[in-house]
Amino acid sequence: MSIQESFPEVETITSNSTKRGGNFSVDEDNLLVSAWLNIGMDAAQGTDQRVERFWEKIWQYFCENNTYGTTRFVSSLQSRWGNINRETNAKELYKASPAPTTGKKSAFAFEQCWVVLKNQPKWSMPKERSKGFPHTPSSIDQVGSNDDDTMVVERPIGRKAEKAKRKRTDGDRGFEDYLVKKLQYIEESHEQEKEALRIKADRVRVDAQRVDIEKERLHLETIREAKRDDMKKDRLRLEIIREEGKIMTMDTSGMNDRERLYFENLKDQILARQQLE
Repeated sequence: MSIQESFPEVETITSNSTKRGGNFSVDEDNLLVSAWLNIGMDAAQGTDQRVERFWEKIWQYFCENNTYGTTRFVSSLQSRWGNINRETNAKELYKASPAPTTGKKSAFAFEQCWVVLKNQPKWSMPKERSKGFPHTPSSIDQVGSNDDDTMVVERPIGRKAEKAKRKRTDGDRGFEDYLVKKLQYIEESHEQEKEALRIKADRVRVDAQRVDIEKERLHLETIREAKRDDMKKDRLRLEIIREEGKIMTMDTSGMNDRERLYFENLKDQILARQQLE
């Protein structure tokens, strides 16, 4: 429901089983208290609100949630709230102080409103709020009055305090996030350094293994080369033995003198070399 420039011109009330003296019923009193708490205790609205705007919001809330068949002016809600506010703020006076005319203790007419409001900061210390006023029912109307055109709403924390708290919380959270990220960075850097050292050690070990492998390869190659040389020598010796064997068994009877002499000399050389070996 949007707030209009003007308010209803007619105020009516239907019969209600909970109606109590005057025009307001107990249910309406409770709804008015709820409206005041919802609008007045909302940190987003700010701690200081102009009276006109403040009561426009309360009237709007009251109208949107009013299911009791009544129509109320803003002025009616203000007047009724004034009574509730004063009397619930000074409830203890009704218990302790008798009326000056009758001498009897006054009955408290807003018990249900008090049950809702008693735990709110404004009503939690009635003795401090009534300090300076005579403890008589006639002084109740003076308690909690405010003639200024600015509605000062008391509550545990205001918009600025809420923003400051949120800022501190966000700042603390931001600092904690920074510390977490810094620690994570340090740990990651440390792990990276450890990994780099591990890789370097692995490279040194691999290089050393490569050197050992190369040495072993050269050693084996030397052995193979020596074996190849020995085999060549063996083949050459066998070839020589085979050729010398042919010479030693060669028949020279059919040769001329010169040929016979040549082969006889070869045989003598073969025999001389074999004796030396």
